Amino acid sequence: MQQDLKQRIKFFSKDKFSRLFRMLGMAIKEYPGLFTVFMLIAIIDTAIFSGMSVVVSNLVKNITNSGGTSFFGLEMHWYSWVIFGGAMIIVYGFVEFSLNILSGVWTRKIEIFLRVKCLDALVDVDLSFYSKNQIGNIMTRIIGDSQGVADGLNEFTINAIYILILFVTVNVVTFTLDPKIASYCLAIFGVLFLVSMIIFFAYQKALITSIDFKQKLDTNNTDKIMNIRLIKSSATELQEIENVRLGNQEYGKKINKTILIRITMMLFSNFLGWILPGLTTIFIIVTYHDLPVGEVVAKAVSFISAMTLYSSAIFLMPMILRALSAVMNCNWRISNIYAQKSILEYIDEPKEIKVIEDIELKDAEFIYPEAPEKLIMPKTNIVFEKGKSYAFVGETGSGKSTIAKLLLRFYDTSAGQVLINGIDIKELNMPDYLQNVGYVEQEPQILYGTVMDNIRYGKFDATDEEVFEAAKKAQIHDFILGLAEKYDTILGERGFMLSGGQKQRLVIARMFLKNPQVLILDEATSALDNIVEREVQEQLDKLIVGRTTFVIAHRLSTIKNCDEIIVLGKNAQGIIQRGSFDELKDQPGHFNKLYNAGLMG
Repeated sequence: MQQDLKQRIKFFSKDKFSRLFRMLGMAIKEYPGLFTVFMLIAIIDTAIFSGMSVVVSNLVKNITNSGGTSFFGLEMHWYSWVIFGGAMIIVYGFVEFSLNILSGVWTRKIEIFLRVKCLDALVDVDLSFYSKNQIGNIMTRIIGDSQGVADGLNEFTINAIYILILFVTVNVVTFTLDPKIASYCLAIFGVLFLVSMIIFFAYQKALITSIDFKQKLDTNNTDKIMNIRLIKSSATELQEIENVRLGNQEYGKKINKTILIRITMMLFSNFLGWILPGLTTIFIIVTYHDLPVGEVVAKAVSFISAMTLYSSAIFLMPMILRALSAVMNCNWRISNIYAQKSILEYIDEPKEIKVIEDIELKDAEFIYPEAPEKLIMPKTNIVFEKGKSYAFVGETGSGKSTIAKLLLRFYDTSAGQVLINGIDIKELNMPDYLQNVGYVEQEPQILYGTVMDNIRYGKFDATDEEVFEAAKKAQIHDFILGLAEKYDTILGERGFMLSGGQKQRLVIARMFLKNPQVLILDEATSALDNIVEREVQEQLDKLIVGRTTFVIAHRLSTIKNCDEIIVLGKNAQGIIQRGSFDELKDQPGHFNKLYNAGLMG
C-alpha cells in the first residue's frame, strides 16, 4: 500500500505515462471522428483567442502612429482593426460554444468507455482477483476514477492546447516587435514558471496523500456498514463512532495542508498577473527612456498585452498540471482493473457440446493461485457417470468446494485435467457448457431487480408461464403472489427482503427453469434451520432427479440418498473413502466416525 502511494505521488513516472498513452490510444480508436473534430475546434478556439494580441498590438500602433499597417497585403487602419477584432470576438464566441459542447460529449464518452472496459474485465477475470481486492474499493475506482480521467483529460486537453498556441503566438509577436524586450520577458517567465512548478509539486504530494487517506476511510466505513449486525450485536457503536471521529480529524489535518498550499499556488498565480506586466513596463521605460513618449507607450501597451497572456499561461499551468496528475493517477488506478487478464486461458475455436455424458478428474491437482505454497487437492482420478448423484464429505479445507469450482471452471487445475465427455474443459465453449450446468451455493445469489428477472436469469428467453411453473415446482409461487407487485416486486440489494429459505427457493426455481443436465449443490442448505432445511431439501430432491449431481454438505439428510459418497481427508489427503451411505456408515473409517459422532445428522 505504501509503495502504491509513492507511485501515485511520483509525477514523472514512465509507467504512468505509458498507461496514459495506451488508454488515449484506445479511446481515440473507439471515437476517432469525435476526437478529430474536438481537437480541430480546440485549436481554432485557441488560435482566435491568441490572435487577439496581434489585433491589440496593431490597433495601438495605428492609433499612435496615425497611419495604416499592412496585414497579408491589405492596408489596415485603426477602424479596420476594430471591425476585424469585433468579428473575431463573434466567431470566438461561436467556436467556444461548440468547443464546450464537444468537450462535454468527449468527457462522457471517455467515462463510459472506461467503465465498460472495467466491467468487461471484471466479468472475464478469474476469482483470484476478487480474493485480493475489496469490492467497495473496486466500485469506488470504477465510478470515481473513470470520471476523474474523463474530467481531467478534458481540462488538460483544452488548456494545454490553449497554452501551447498562446506561447508560440506571443513569442512570435513579441520577438517581431522587439527581440531585446521579448528575451527579457521570456527569462522572467521561465523563473516565475519554475517557482510555480515547485509549489505545484508540493500541492500534488499533499493532495494525493489526503485522497489516499480518504479512500481508506471510505473503504473502512463501507465495511463497517456492511457488517452493522456485528457492531450492534457487540455493542461497539460508541467505539466505531469514536474511530470515525478520529479518522476524520486526521483527514481534516491533511486536507487543511492541501488547501493551504492550493491557496498559496492560486495567490502566486494571481500575483503574476500584476508583477509580470509591471516588470515589463519598468524594463521598457528604463531601456527606452530616450525615445519619444508615444513610441514608449506603444511598446509598453503591446508588451503589456502580451505579458497578460503570459500571466494567464502561468495561471493556467498549475491547473493543467493538476489535471494531468489527476488523469495519470486515476488512470493508473483504474488500469489495474481494466488491464486485468484472467489466469484462465481460452482457445480460439472452442468445442461445443449439447449433451454432457461423463465427467472425469484425470490426475487432477489443485493449488490456489493466491496461496501457491499450500496443496489443496492431491492427484485425483475419478469418473462421474451421467445421471448419478455424488456427495463430497470432509473437514473444512479438505477440497470439497474446490471440486465444484473446477467443474465450473472458476479455476483451472494446477496439474492434470477436468474432462467433459473426454474433452479437456479448457477446450470447451464455456457459455455453451455452463448453459447445461446449474449451481446452488450456501449464500443464494440474488440480483437487484424483480422476482421475474431473478428467476429468469440464465434463461432470458423464458416465457412468463415457464417462470410461473418453475416457481410452483420450488413452492414459492404462492409467496410471490402475496407480494405487493407479485412477480414485478423489486427484491432490493442481495434480496434483503427475503428470508434464507425464500432466497434458496428462488434459486431453486431458477434451476428448475434452467433445467440443467448437471447440478452442483455447494452447502446449499447449511445456512438454514432444520425445519426450513427439510422443506428446501424436498425441492432439491425433486430437482436432482435424472441429473448428474454433485452435493457438498455436512448434513445426513442432504447426502443419504446420493448414489455415492466420496470422503476427502484433511491436509490434502484426497479421497480416503468411497461408497454408498449404507456401506460407509458401518464401515470403519472417517465417515463412520462422523456418523457415530452425530456430525452427519
